[in-house]
Amino acid sequence: MKNPLRRILPIAALTAALTTPMVLNAGPAHALLPNRSCGAVTTSDSTTAANLNKVLTGKLRNAMTPYRLSCARAIAEATRARGLSDRAAVIAITTAITESVLENNPNKLDLDSVGLFQQRDPWGSYENRLNPAWTTNAFLNAMLRLYPNNSWQNQQIGVVCQKVQVSAYPSRYQPEAADAQRILDAVTPVSSPSKVHLEIVGGDGGMWNTDGDYAVGEWSGAWASMGGSGLKHLTSAVTGNTMHVYAVGAGGRVFTKDANYSTGQWSGDWAEVPGAIEGVTSLSASVTGNTVHLNAVGADGAVWATDGNYTSGQWSGSWVSLGGSGLTALASAVTGNTMHLYAIGAEGRVFTKDANYSTGQWTPEWVEIPGNGSGATAVTAAVTGNTVHVEILSSDGAMWNTDGNYATGEWTETWTSMGGTGLTALTSAVTGNTMHLYAIGAEGRVFTKDANYSTGQWTPEWVEIPGNGSGATALTASTTQ
Repeated sequence: MKNPLRRILPIAALTAALTTPMVLNAGPAHALLPNRSCGAVTTSDSTTAANLNKVLTGKLRNAMTPYRLSCARAIAEATRARGLSDRAAVIAITTAITESVLENNPNKLDLDSVGLFQQRDPWGSYENRLNPAWTTNAFLNAMLRLYPNNSWQNQQIGVVCQKVQVSAYPSRYQPEAADAQRILDAVTPVSSPSKVHLEIVGGDGGMWNTDGDYAVGEWSGAWASMGGSGLKHLTSAVTGNTMHVYAVGAGGRVFTKDANYSTGQWSGDWAEVPGAIEGVTSLSASVTGNTVHLNAVGADGAVWATDGNYTSGQWSGSWVSLGGSGLTALASAVTGNTMHLYAIGAEGRVFTKDANYSTGQWTPEWVEIPGNGSGATAVTAAVTGNTVHVEILSSDGAMWNTDGNYATGEWTETWTSMGGTGLTALTSAVTGNTMHLYAIGAEGRVFTKDANYSTGQWTPEWVEIPGNGSGATALTASTTQ
C-alpha cells in the first residue's frame, strides 16, 4: 500500500521521478529477490496472456505474462471462495495492477510494502503479506469494514480501491478497472450455465420466481413472491453471476431488482432505472461484457435505449431514440460483440436492427426478417453459437420459429410452426446447446418446450412448469452457473 507521507526528495530527483516513464521490470542495481509464486501456471496461460496483450490498455498493455495471469487467478479464487461477487474481484485486481503490476513482489522497494497489494507492516507478517489468499482476504476485509452493508457495490471502483489503500495517487486506480475486468474474464473457467431463473408477473401485479436446474433435471417446485405491484412487462439479463430483472411499473416507468446467485441474495427494493422514461409498453435487455443494454418501446411506438455498466455501477442516465413507429414488442440477442434487436411492427411483421459494440455503430434502418411472417403478437430470441433462434406467437396463439446465422449472414427464409394454442407471451433461455422456450398458456399457466441444437430435435409437447402457478401475464428467463 502506498503511503501518502513520502520522504522529501531534492528538486532534481523529484523532477526525474515525475518525468521518467515507469518501466515495469525496472529495479534497483542491487540483486532483487525473485517474485513469489501465486500458484500454478497452467498450460493455456501463455495463449491467454498473448490474447490479453491484444486488448489491454492500461499499465499492463503488452505486458501480460503467464505469471501475472496466475496472480490474477489467485485473487479471483480468494474472492469467490468467500462468496463475494465478481465486482469485488475486479476491485481487488484493479488494486493489484496499480500497486504491483500483478507481481507478488517480496522486495521492500517502497518503505516496508510488499506483495500483490503492496501492504505495509501493520497489515500483517511479511510471510502473510506474500501469501496470495491471505493478502487478498486482508484487502477484502478492509473493504468490507470501510463499506458496511455492501455499500462498496454502488461506488466507483477506483474510489473503493483508494479508500482501502490510501494512496498518494488516488487517480491511478480507475483507469485500470476495465483491464481488471478483461483479466478476470480471461481467468474465469468457462462452463455452460445450467440454472434457469424464470420470473412472471402474477395476477396480483407482483413478480414471482421459480428456478430450474437442467444439470439435474429439477425445478424448485414452487413460485416465490418477489414483490412489486402493478407490473406489466418483464425482461432480464445476467452479468457475472448476478441476474438483473427489469419491469414496467406505474406510469410506464422502468424499474430494476437484482438477484446475486453467488450469495443467494436479492436486492431489497425495486429501483427506477435512471432517465425518467414513461409510457413504456415493452422491454428487452442484452449484455456485452458487464454492460446491460436496455431497450424499450415508448409511448410513441419507437424504440428507446439506455445502458448500465455494472462494473462501474453507473447508467448512461438518459434514453436515446432508435427510431421506428407502431412497434408493439421487443426481443434481443447477442453474437460476438453485436446486439441484434427484434421488434414487431406494422401488420405484426418482425424487423431487426443491430448495434456493434466493437465499433459503437448501429445499422441505420430496420430490416424485415425474411419469410413473410405476419400477425405476430409476441417475440423472443436466443443464441446458440452464431445462430439466433427467433420465435413469435401468431394471432391464433401458436408459436413459429426461424433462424439466422450471423456467421454466414443467412436466414432460413421461412417460419416453421412449433405448435401450441392460446399462448399469450414468450421468453427463452439457453443451457449448453439447448434452447428452452417458456410460454404463458391457458389460465395464465406457464409451459416449456425445448430445442436441442446438438441433435436438431424439439421436444414434442409443451409441459407445465411445476408449482401450480396461474394468472401470469408476463415472463422472462435468464441463466446462471
